[in-house]
Amino acid sequence: MFTTTRRPPMSYTQLSASERNRLYELRTTTSLSMRAIGRELGRDSSTISRELVRNRSEGGYYLPDRAQQTMQTRRQQSKTTFSHVSETCIFEIKARLKQYHSPEQMAGRLKREGRARISHETIYQMIYADHEGLREYQKYLRQGRGKRRKRGACNSKRGQIPGRIGIEHRPAIAEAKTEIGHWESDTMIGGNHHGVIVTHVDKASKFLVAGLGKNKTSSEINKVTIELFSEISNERLKTMTFDNGKEFSGHAELSESLKLSCYFANPYHSWERGLNEHTNGLLRQFFPKQTNFRIVKPETLEQVVIWINDRAPRLIDYAGNRRLKK
Repeated sequence: MFTTTRRPPMSYTQLSASERNRLYELRTTTSLSMRAIGRELGRDSSTISRELVRNRSEGGYYLPDRAQQTMQTRRQQSKTTFSHVSETCIFEIKARLKQYHSPEQMAGRLKREGRARISHETIYQMIYADHEGLREYQKYLRQGRGKRRKRGACNSKRGQIPGRIGIEHRPAIAEAKTEIGHWESDTMIGGNHHGVIVTHVDKASKFLVAGLGKNKTSSEINKVTIELFSEISNERLKTMTFDNGKEFSGHAELSESLKLSCYFANPYHSWERGLNEHTNGLLRQFFPKQTNFRIVKPETLEQVVIWINDRAPRLIDYAGNRRLKK
């Protein structure tokens, strides 16, 4: 059975006053590295590094009393700013971040499920403000940026796909999830842009097909996609819904080759393709971020896809067997 060596994430708590005093002592009386200090305090080296940067004084020095005061002030401001967000909601956000759900997807689902009404922008702000320890969950964000990018900063680069047809024009039956043949599509990029995995998930059956590509160009994405669907009958190819990445700018050629209609979700509305986002999260359990997809063997990916399809409760047999290829 295929297994992963990925270790579960550790929980995170702020340093105590005594830990800050000990940290100051070790920094001023020894020449220990961050990693060695972390072992001494029972903390990750990244926690030590972040503490020294975030809680230093204006002069750039780290003083334990000042660090404690800075932390308490920031926490109080954070609690005031996000006082309307319940502990239950924060628990849900942390749990869903671990499943690689985006803030946009979480906001949409929490509202639809009647659990909470919170905007994706508020979720981002809480993460980058380290509200209730959420900064530690930043690594689960798709981009994993150290800073929040300004709203609208990249709007000029989005939505410039020739012939783009929005999701609002997609047949309503696709969202009903009662008819086979309506696919959600995406890509997973390898570490340092080394390779790509192309993923397509049927909305009704949750059936996944995925293939390895050399790069993120539209021609390569189309090549991999056409090969993936070579053994799937035309009756099961009705629509495909993409995000607004330029790798899908060749949708017209793909539509012509596969005889289906292509649509695009609204920018930054990843919940409109929630099934595909969730399925990519399952793949990430086996292929964590920074994985070099150029060295992943096709049969390894195929084995993972089979495992994911076998667990789908409403799986149908597309091509006579669950491996898709004989």
